[in-house]
Amino acid sequence: MSNEISEVTRRAIADFLTTSDFAWCGRLADDEFLARLYDLTELPSTDHRYRNAAGDIHQHCVNNNDWGNDWVFYDSRFNLLHASDEDFLRFLCETVHPVVRPDPGEARKLADAYNKELSSDGWSLGEVRQISGRPVFAASKVGHVEVFQEPTGWAKVDRQLQETRFRLDTAETEEQFQTVGLLCREVLISVTQEVFDSSRHKPSDGVVPSETDAKRKLEAIFESDLKGAANEEASAHAKAAVRLALALQHKRTADFKTAALCAEGTFSVVNMLAIMTGRRGRTFN
Repeated sequence: MSNEISEVTRRAIADFLTTSDFAWCGRLADDEFLARLYDLTELPSTDHRYRNAAGDIHQHCVNNNDWGNDWVFYDSRFNLLHASDEDFLRFLCETVHPVVRPDPGEARKLADAYNKELSSDGWSLGEVRQISGRPVFAASKVGHVEVFQEPTGWAKVDRQLQETRFRLDTAETEEQFQTVGLLCREVLISVTQEVFDSSRHKPSDGVVPSETDAKRKLEAIFESDLKGAANEEASAHAKAAVRLALALQHKRTADFKTAALCAEGTFSVVNMLAIMTGRRGRTFN
């Protein structure tokens, strides 16, 4: 799959980081930062004295400090100028993560600087949630607008939703579109694990669903929390969204339309549950 973020954009961001007051590794040492993204013990060393990347990076960036500030952008082990868009964006998001860059103002300034360059290629970094009052950023397509873009507060669900959006935006092959379906399945499992309460949500057959039985859990949740004439239409929509999301995951002839419909059904289910549990606006009664 070809990259959308050009080498020109990547070099511009590398040049900015090299000449600005923002160290790409933030308050961490180079090897500490990179270990958050890569298994340095599995990457080769460029210095014959060390067995792996963990050893030579620590030696040259911490002990000797004899590599330039921009070395990581031109190191073939990370290949940031030509790596996939996903890997490049993941690197950028990590540079503004609260653990790496705890000053919220500094993180936002850096994200803004990235976005000036990324916008020409159709991407941007945006705040998706917070950790201890500090912003966490994720990449998304410019102009990709959705209802309820803000995170639900269910950390694992939010991570999986963000990954699903990214995969849908970048998928080109049948296998990549199938991956969107698999991610949607994981989202539904995760969100039901957050919401399902066996003492309150009783399946119609009386059997408690397994941990990963999203379908029966969702049916029990909607049957319990949306019962009554006033919620009849909402309940019908919720059940239809569940059926859509689950059915499309198993289609082997995956394409954009199939994957997008699956994602839309999944996002709809998550947002309905977020409304019902009070995570979107007022508590749903």
